[in-house]
Amino acid sequence: MKITARLAWIQIKRDKVRTIGAIAAIILSAALTTAVACFVTSAYGSLLDFFGGDFGNYKTMYMMVLLIPGLFFGGLIFVMSVTVITNVFLTAANRRLSHFGILKCVGGTPKQIRETIIYESVWLSAAGIPLGLVLGTALGFIGVKITGKNIDDLSEITRTILVRGSVGMDLKFYVYPGIYFVSALLAFLTVIYSAYRPAKKASEVSALTCIRGITSEEADFRVKTKQWLKKTFGFEGILADRNLTRNRTIFKPTVRALALGVTLLLSTGSLVEQCKSIGEIMDPGYNVVEFSYMSASKESIDQSTGRYVYEMVKPIDSETGREMVGRLEEFGNVKVSGFGYDNTSYFLRKDNDNLSDEMKEAIEYRKASELKVILMTLDGENYARVCRLAGVPEGSTLLVNRYWYNRNGRKVTINPFRACPKELTIEDARGKGTAVKVDGVLPEEEIPVFLDGPNQQEVKLIVPRGVGRFYECLCETEDEENFMKFAEDVRAELYPDFDENSYDDEGYSVTVSKTETMVRSLNFAIIIAEIVVYGFVAVLLLIGLVSVISTLTTSVMSRAGEFAVLKSVGMTGRGLMKMLLTESFMCTLKALIRGLPFGILIPYLINLAIRQRLPVLYRLPVGILFGSVAGIYAIVMIVTFLAVLNLRKQNIIESIRNKN
Repeated sequence: MKITARLAWIQIKRDKVRTIGAIAAIILSAALTTAVACFVTSAYGSLLDFFGGDFGNYKTMYMMVLLIPGLFFGGLIFVMSVTVITNVFLTAANRRLSHFGILKCVGGTPKQIRETIIYESVWLSAAGIPLGLVLGTALGFIGVKITGKNIDDLSEITRTILVRGSVGMDLKFYVYPGIYFVSALLAFLTVIYSAYRPAKKASEVSALTCIRGITSEEADFRVKTKQWLKKTFGFEGILADRNLTRNRTIFKPTVRALALGVTLLLSTGSLVEQCKSIGEIMDPGYNVVEFSYMSASKESIDQSTGRYVYEMVKPIDSETGREMVGRLEEFGNVKVSGFGYDNTSYFLRKDNDNLSDEMKEAIEYRKASELKVILMTLDGENYARVCRLAGVPEGSTLLVNRYWYNRNGRKVTINPFRACPKELTIEDARGKGTAVKVDGVLPEEEIPVFLDGPNQQEVKLIVPRGVGRFYECLCETEDEENFMKFAEDVRAELYPDFDENSYDDEGYSVTVSKTETMVRSLNFAIIIAEIVVYGFVAVLLLIGLVSVISTLTTSVMSRAGEFAVLKSVGMTGRGLMKMLLTESFMCTLKALIRGLPFGILIPYLINLAIRQRLPVLYRLPVGILFGSVAGIYAIVMIVTFLAVLNLRKQNIIESIRNKN
């Protein structure tokens, strides 16, 4: 065995605290890399099962979907791992400067100094990487199983609401032998890369400086006294500031790790909150059993108008819809509200004289060339009710004079018309105009909730009868389970030729589901993302925590002689503790100054894209913000406090003698 390899092995056995910290960091780094690889291979294997081994023309797209998140998470792992492991080796190298000085005095070369530290990284990798591969496989298995369970639930939820039946894709745990080689190689290269810079730095320090036990940075540093520190923390604050400046190379990685942790926590929390806001927007505001009919449509563009033309294959008229409502009401103890609509066929020119100023402002903001019109029909009972509320006889056409739109992330609700127009001329997609007489306006406080959904058009008209692409029956009952069975029987009776392929073959689809299932299906994607991302962030922060504990503990223990000198000239134990806690406070403050701006800026920039489509504003996650600050400061103080308690066991004279 080479002398440098033996020296490295002896050092590893002597410095057990540092060795444990380094191995822990390497284990977590290799584990995270392996876990991410397990997710990628499991998704790939599941896609192979789903497509029967043939991705077709979309193979490149699917591979990009798998590889891009894997590379992103892999990059984060590399940055955090390098930060932590570099700090471990840098701290250890600074503690051993006197040893390196003696080696140089007896003929040791800079190359041998570098080799000693590199060999340490090899020994530590040999101990940590295999354990990391095992832990990573376990983490990957647990993560895939939890995610797969949620995907199974999502498939079950969507079974009744998807047009073509359930997706039926299962996420299974797949692992390939090659991922262990790749993960081990990446982890090993990460450790070697992390150790090389401290090794190179230690080899370049002169023998005399090494024997004195200080680096060139420590020998030449200049510190300007910060008056606010002196006023706030007294003389101990000045000493703390000078120590941080003198050892800035050691503390920089720790501050960087803490800052990255703050950034990850704030970014993740804010993005999850934005996703939940999207789910709230998609919530229809009611939870009922829904019996829905939808016709297929053929899409084309009219060359004369440039508008999309949607030709309904099997439209449904209002009379058929009302018969459907009556058939469902035969269940008894159920309240059925039926409404049909056509939201793609008609348009209103934006130069209409009856438009309100708010509507004109909305048109200008949205850069709309025309207004879309939705024609709705209601079941007999609800139609008679809204006519009474509007003070018009049955057979009248009613205007729903309310519309909301997204204005840069804000939901703005307006009245499209100044007053009830007597007549509106609407055009179809081919430009043919039709005059529609408007008999009254439905009072705003009486507008049904289903008329205020996210997909409604600018102009809403309730007509006595008509033909549309959709008809929905909202059924309120306390016996939902039996009613859904009854509704399935009604579907089989009214549409005996229906099956899951009828949308393609017959030109229509009929579904029976709960309205909450759609919201649940949307929220499940958020839940899956939370499980994966929060789990990943938690383990990544654990790596950073290893760096914090290692750096602070090593820093305190390596300065035992310095503390003994301070005590010998009159500094009390309370003053020493105050100085160290001030150092902890300043480390935390520097991390927050670096991490908070990125933790706020990253989700804000993402929100700029989201708010273009949905009324979702950026919200600062105050709870996570204060929790992060308090948690980080508490961890730093506890580690420092425990290290100081360990110092109290040492004798002052012995500590000074060891320093000399």
